[in-house]
Amino acid sequence: MATVTGKTTAGKTSTDFRFGLPPDVPFEVNPTEEEVAYFAENGFLVVERLTTDEEIDWLRPIFEAAFEQVDGGEVDSPNPKVQYQAMMPEFRFPELLHTTYLRNAKKYAAALLQRDPAELGSWGHMIRKPVGNSRLAPWHQDEAYWESELEYHALGSWLPLHDVSVEMGAMQFIPGSHRWGVLDHVFYDGDPVHNLLEAVGVDTSTAVPCPLKKGGATFHYQRTLHFTEPNSTDQPRYAYPIEHQVVPRWRDAPAKRPWVDQMREATGRGTIDKHFADGKMVPLPR
Repeated sequence: MATVTGKTTAGKTSTDFRFGLPPDVPFEVNPTEEEVAYFAENGFLVVERLTTDEEIDWLRPIFEAAFEQVDGGEVDSPNPKVQYQAMMPEFRFPELLHTTYLRNAKKYAAALLQRDPAELGSWGHMIRKPVGNSRLAPWHQDEAYWESELEYHALGSWLPLHDVSVEMGAMQFIPGSHRWGVLDHVFYDGDPVHNLLEAVGVDTSTAVPCPLKKGGATFHYQRTLHFTEPNSTDQPRYAYPIEHQVVPRWRDAPAKRPWVDQMREATGRGTIDKHFADGKMVPLPR
């Protein structure tokens, strides 16, 4: 369990981390049979509280620090996503590996994926929507972004750092879409370098918006279609998603995902043959 200043967590003390350890405010929550069944049927789940207000307040300065190099002009990238997304912040801020959020989210992930918790690794990213009509996140499936040579068994948890409304950019899901396979995707703005994907031909008539109170979170399977509106409020939206997954396996042949090939050709990026989990990078065995 995370501890107060001066005490230890897994051999670490608060002074080993830039932002110290999370607040020592115990909070445990466990998935119910009803929640597991709902997720299996719908491909997403809303949990009213996954961590404490105190921990979320502790997370906010880490969130802001995750973007400090971008905001300071130290990052030069042709991809505008770097302005909005900070990938794998746990590599820079390993104190994130000791949060109540991660601990409770992993318990849910193991139950929802029906896997032993020891099989799961996690990696995060932080996403911000600035004030006033910032961009939407088009309807998409997470797996569409991933390596076409690999098979995955994964889900994402999504934690806002405040109350979040639909107008601010709360998550929206299409129930049952996790059973549809990976749909065709195109580049939303036509630019493969930006790699902003949109699923083709999506019927959104059954979409379910999921506004949340501070401390609440959503979970969704890797193939569940999801979307967020632009932020049309006068407050920035901060969200901290974490992906929880079994170690991916190599396919006998790559899946046909031409948008992945187009992105690689445009950026010069090859196949990622490493597994990122819990602040470590491990080569994938073949």
